[in-house]
Amino acid sequence: MVSNLEGSPPPAMVRRPAGALLPPSTHAEAQTQRRLAVTVARHADLVWRSLRRFGVPERDVPDAAQQVFLIFFQHAAEIDAGKEPAYLATVAVKVAANARRKLQRSREDTLGEAELLAFPAEHTPEELVGEKQLREELDRGLMTLSIEQRTVFVLYELEGFTLPQIAEALGTPLGTATSRLRRARAHFEAWVAGRVGEQP
Repeated sequence: MVSNLEGSPPPAMVRRPAGALLPPSTHAEAQTQRRLAVTVARHADLVWRSLRRFGVPERDVPDAAQQVFLIFFQHAAEIDAGKEPAYLATVAVKVAANARRKLQRSREDTLGEAELLAFPAEHTPEELVGEKQLREELDRGLMTLSIEQRTVFVLYELEGFTLPQIAEALGTPLGTATSRLRRARAHFEAWVAGRVGEQP
């Protein structure tokens, strides 16, 4: 499994959907808001990393993450307990795809305040730059995959979902998910080998 190079989202940058801040008028609404709060606390990192790896620029991740959790809030009654991570990952795929179509511009980011806040304070500037370079290298490799292959690769190799979970979340046959993962691994490994061969 590829190690996590994305860090964690700054807590202040993961906002609850605006609609969830209204006083609940029913017991069911109160339960849904409590479930949302728990889901944000437990799975904000997953949503943050997934959006980044699916191509959302760092500066746009807070808004995209809010969209993901707003959709979760709107459909919470339809989501079985324990299925939250798979549902959030699936929504993150769709939100990221919409963001890519809307932006149509370079994915290159600068090391701004938001990115600095995403790392523990004990990191030195040199370590921050090193982490950023590693993330950018991983991003370059992931961007060589088709979005279908990248989605399965990220969810399996980086987020630890099983293939049956991925197939169910994406609504694809298990054989299709398995085939996409196999092709993604081969492509990514070839890309890594090529990068190593370029080193002096």
